Amino acid sequence: MTQQQELYGRNDGIIERQVDGDIFLIDDRRGRIHALDQMGGGIWRLLEQPQPVQDIVAVFLAAFPGRKPRELRRMVERFLNQLELDGLAARLS
Repeated sequence: MTQQQELYGRNDGIIERQVDGDIFLIDDRRGRIHALDQMGGGIWRLLEQPQPVQDIVAVFLAAFPGRKPRELRRMVERFLNQLELDGLAARLS
């Protein structure tokens, strides 16, 4: 299965807090707080239900039609990889 088809979802135990429109993720197990930018917050919201990478990219392509598809795909994949490294989300394939 390619990364485009892999499902990503949130890991259990991550607490989400919104403060003045900003999203913060709290990982009590690791004692870390993560602040998300607007794109990261959008991806996090999409991951409320497991999503394939291609569907996440499609949402951002629709929201930002002037952006290059390859560039948006790289940004989404990079963020998903970081969420996985930080223990906030996982590949569910």
